[in-house]
Amino acid sequence: MFGLTKRQLLKRSKEALQETGVQVLSFRRLTSQKTKGEINLLEAQRSLERLRNEVEDTFSRYEKLNPPSECLELKQRIMKALIIFHESLVTYSESLLAKESDLQEKLQKRSDEELNEYKELSLYLSREIDSNLQKK
Repeated sequence: MFGLTKRQLLKRSKEALQETGVQVLSFRRLTSQKTKGEINLLEAQRSLERLRNEVEDTFSRYEKLNPPSECLELKQRIMKALIIFHESLVTYSESLLAKESDLQEKLQKRSDEELNEYKELSLYLSREIDSNLQKK
């Protein structure tokens, strides 16, 4: 199988980050609705499951890409960002199932921290990708 060119990888990377950006917005809307009591636990869990599946699909499509050797680090950093976002979703899901309020708060805080880490990393990566795409 032939590998991708640097430009092709950059475009696919940008697409993966854009997909995940939409998923982040959906996640934020879900957490807000759950906090306000607009949705019940079952609806929240179903929405989280759907989001987790979407993130896993994005990850598996991106993981299959065959980048040029000069872009391996970029691919690894984007995969790391996707993993961090997925961990945030899983942690939030665990917080919904936690019986103790202390544990629930800790898990929600950790989920928020992971989400913020993802946002910072994805913003940096998006800027780097945009900069590289403009070079040609």
